[in-house]
Amino acid sequence: MRVERPLEMTTGSDEQRPSTREAISARVRSLAIEAGARPSDHGFGRMFPTLATPSRGIGEGPRTLKDLARLATAMGACAEAPSGRPPRRRAEGDADIPAAYAFLVEFVLNDLVWERRPAEEAALAGAPAFVPLGTFSTLFNRRSGCLDLESIYDAPRDPAAVRRMLLGEVWRNPLGEPALPPRKGPRNDLPRLPRALDPARDRVPRMSDARNDRSLPLSQLHVAFLKAHNALVATGRSFEAARRALRQRYQWMVLFDLLPKIADPAVVEEVMSEGPLLWRQDRPGDIFIPVEFWAAAFAIAPSLARPSYDYNRHLRDAEGAALSTRTALGPSGSGPDGLPADRIIAWEGFLPLEAEAPQRARRLDTILAGAPDTVEASALRHLSRGYRLGLPSGQAVAQHLGLRPLRDDTLLAVLPEAQRVAALPFCEATPLWFYILAEAGDPAGPAGKHLGPVGSRIVAEALWTLARHSDASILAPGELRDFDRFTLSDLVLLAAEEDG
Repeated sequence: MRVERPLEMTTGSDEQRPSTREAISARVRSLAIEAGARPSDHGFGRMFPTLATPSRGIGEGPRTLKDLARLATAMGACAEAPSGRPPRRRAEGDADIPAAYAFLVEFVLNDLVWERRPAEEAALAGAPAFVPLGTFSTLFNRRSGCLDLESIYDAPRDPAAVRRMLLGEVWRNPLGEPALPPRKGPRNDLPRLPRALDPARDRVPRMSDARNDRSLPLSQLHVAFLKAHNALVATGRSFEAARRALRQRYQWMVLFDLLPKIADPAVVEEVMSEGPLLWRQDRPGDIFIPVEFWAAAFAIAPSLARPSYDYNRHLRDAEGAALSTRTALGPSGSGPDGLPADRIIAWEGFLPLEAEAPQRARRLDTILAGAPDTVEASALRHLSRGYRLGLPSGQAVAQHLGLRPLRDDTLLAVLPEAQRVAALPFCEATPLWFYILAEAGDPAGPAGKHLGPVGSRIVAEALWTLARHSDASILAPGELRDFDRFTLSDLVLLAAEEDG
């Protein structure tokens, strides 16, 4: 049963006081949940609806908001800066995961979720009306919420060959500089609008969602998917057949390549063999994005990101700003027509494609990499989103799953010293996103190698369920596929066929 929640009614100075209609609606929702309903509004819902009560959360009000801001500041204060060592050399803080998987996590999340409302959260300080949402009716997911590569196919096809996706050419001046890297063709950029003085139109990608163009590695991963589609077309497939084939390969990559790298192998094996135990949706029409997955358990790209990367032979030990696509393109209305040729990614530095080991992602924990102010802003955005969505505390979810939660001294013990004082107000009720990172970094548990029991369960069950209801799902009974395995490295190698 699916319950659509009515809008909350508030007026004037009573904005924070529930109206009679809201109280009745809340009681109806509570009864429906007790009867087994899964609340969903415009593509979002709760994996654990029985935990959507203030007593299972982290608290509400100005004091909680200030404490969240202090926690974000503490995360910024212990941000991991570049070590000065070559990024390919193993160092403390590195995980066993190749660096490219941090960008794949971000790509998958962007493919699953695109809010209609701007992602900005209200400022925590001085915002007395900033209370958790009682309904998700103000949120709308522009994506289908399935693993169907909607972010790739929401873009123009090549007018000269309509079975193929349109690509952009990298920029070289008339003298041919910068030169193309070895074994790379000119079509290695997103298709872009021409130069313009208006920043909103200046060389922006010709696709409705430009989030994947924020950084060079993420943009180049998007290009790899476009090229992989075209490589499948080159085998004689129609557009629809190539899209179906790439979608199935993408689902395999997410479930059997990415998921085992970021989640507890025992949890993954159980979910893959038996299906979800906690969040099972049997009807496609009931599918939604669980907010616990979107805003907490799968929001791990900031923790996996390194402080710097060897991007290619021209751009080494590069930090955040240097890897911005906008930085590579230059100021609005001037500079190259598209991505300069010397900004094509060298995937062998991010994936195991050659004898030399690739760069590694960071281990999962509450330490984020980057400049302190950037880390603080990222942490505040994630913490405030969790508060705004009314996520349950990490301890509430752990207890719901029958696990012994981290709390009080056991929670503080897994945190860096610089975060412990700021975490004190949340020792018994910790923001779910922060709890999942702390659980992953527990030296007595995963020690940063993968998500802990709470994070692993949420991510594994969500990805399995979303994949099961995706177009041409590889999990559908009797579904046939024309491949045995397909990893992120296979995607890059398939895309490289277009450079031949």
